[in-house]
Amino acid sequence: MKILIIEDEQSSADRLRRMLEGEHEIVGVCASNAEVKDFFAKDGSEVHLILSDIQLGDGLSFESLKTVPTAIPVIFTTAFDQYAVQAFQFNSLDYLLKPIDSEELHAALAKVKPVVRSALPLGLSKNSPSTTDAIAQLLASVKSQTIRYRERFLIPHRADEYLIVPVSNVSHITIRDGVVRLCTLQGNTHPLALTLEEAESQLDPQRFMRVNRQFIVSAAAVSKLSTYFLGKMRIHVTAFPDAEIIVSKDKVATVKRWLDS
Repeated sequence: MKILIIEDEQSSADRLRRMLEGEHEIVGVCASNAEVKDFFAKDGSEVHLILSDIQLGDGLSFESLKTVPTAIPVIFTTAFDQYAVQAFQFNSLDYLLKPIDSEELHAALAKVKPVVRSALPLGLSKNSPSTTDAIAQLLASVKSQTIRYRERFLIPHRADEYLIVPVSNVSHITIRDGVVRLCTLQGNTHPLALTLEEAESQLDPQRFMRVNRQFIVSAAAVSKLSTYFLGKMRIHVTAFPDAEIIVSKDKVATVKRWLDS
C-alpha cells in the first residue's frame, strides 16, 4: 500500500517508517495541517491509506483531513484524549495508541487492506458518507460532547470505612506487582479496584496522562523533568521523589506539550 504519514514528532514518524519499510511505500510525511493541505493540493491521488496523529503543532489533524479529496481510509494515532478514541470507535475509524506496537500496527493494516482493494472507505458501505464526511461528523460530535470526568475516588479503608479522595489530591496511579495503586499528593498510597485503562478513561486528559504502561500522572504533581538515558525523560513528582517514572523517547515531546499547555 502507498501510505501517507501525518506526524509532527520526528522520532515517531521515523519509527512508523521503520515498521512499514519493506512491505509498504511511504509517499510522504506531513508534520502539520498546512503540509497536509499542500500535499493534497498538488496531487495525493496515489495515497491508499493515511496514518495520522491527532494533535499537530498547528491544531487537530481533523481540520486538514476534511480537505482530503477522496475516500481514503484513516488510521489515527494518539497518545491521549480518551474521549476522542471513543468517538473513533463509534464511527468505525481505527486508531492506535502511542507508543505504537508493531504487531498492533500490522493488525490494523491487515484490517484495512480489503478496504483499499475494494476502494471503499473504512467501515462504510457504498451508500455511506465519504471518509471526509465521517471525519467532519466526528469533529462536530467531539466538539458537542459534554464530557463528565471522575471527580473523586471511593477507597475501601479498614473493615467498615471508606475514604474519599478527590482527583485534585491524586499524584499518580500506578501498577506494581499486578496491583493498581492510587498515590496522593500527601504521600499516601491506596489499592484501587480499577485497571489502569479504566482509570485513564475516567480522568480528564488535560489534567492526567498515561505516560507509560505503568503510570498515569497528574500534571499538578509534577515538580520537574530530567533527561534520562537514550533520549528518555524522567518525571519527578513532589510527594514521591523516589518514583521511577520514565518516559520513552518517542513520547517525550507529547508529555512536554501536555505539561506546557
